[in-house]
Amino acid sequence: MKRALLSILCLLLLTLPAARNLSAQLPPDSAFRAANRLYEEGAFEEALNRYREIVAGGYESPDLYYNMGNAAFRSNNIGYAVLYFEKALKLDPSHRDALHNLEFVSRYRVDTFEEVPQFFLRTWTRSLVTAFSERSWSILSLVFFILILGSFLVYLFSKKPGAKKAGFAGFLAFLLFFAVSMGAAVAQYGRITTPEAGIILSPSVVVRSSPSGSGTELFILHEGTRVLVNEEVSGWQNIRVTDGREGWIPVTDFNYI
Repeated sequence: MKRALLSILCLLLLTLPAARNLSAQLPPDSAFRAANRLYEEGAFEEALNRYREIVAGGYESPDLYYNMGNAAFRSNNIGYAVLYFEKALKLDPSHRDALHNLEFVSRYRVDTFEEVPQFFLRTWTRSLVTAFSERSWSILSLVFFILILGSFLVYLFSKKPGAKKAGFAGFLAFLLFFAVSMGAAVAQYGRITTPEAGIILSPSVVVRSSPSGSGTELFILHEGTRVLVNEEVSGWQNIRVTDGREGWIPVTDFNYI
């Protein structure tokens, strides 16, 4: 039994995620402060351009995208405001300010859809995964691993039968929590690195039945609408809206979250 538990610990060491957010890098303080200063002075478009330069330099963070969303909204650019608030929440689902502003900006969107009900288990799993950021889930994984190690040591070295049973029970419980937190961290990382949704940025776009300008017109979407993305073919993106309708739009009319 001890050898089996030790083998499990060695396996966990190989799969343990790093306690850091691989997707988020903090922007340079000087550039960030300069952009913030422009925003405070009311130069919203110029501030937004400065923020975009920071992102183009390979930096991103929830607060950076949050500020970009504010600057875009103050520049009367609803589509980009929605996009940047969504990006902030993608990196940090617990960012309350971004969530509040996204709800506020969403009132300005033209399109409203009745969502197709999803299987409850899928909805529950998604809610669990997005409860924390990838970094937070990774830290929880490390904490549970330490608790697993502590429980194993209690089981291994304690001479009291009661303590051994408690150590073994703790080992199994913390192993389960570790598996859940690590799985959520991996799922969050996948959400960040693999685009699954986008925001319409053009004032309006015709959704067609095929990836071609000659395709049948199905319906029209407007700026700020969130769409799920599927395959891309020759500059056309297959999208799906929350009511289940699908079609094709030019890739130039939207941007990935």
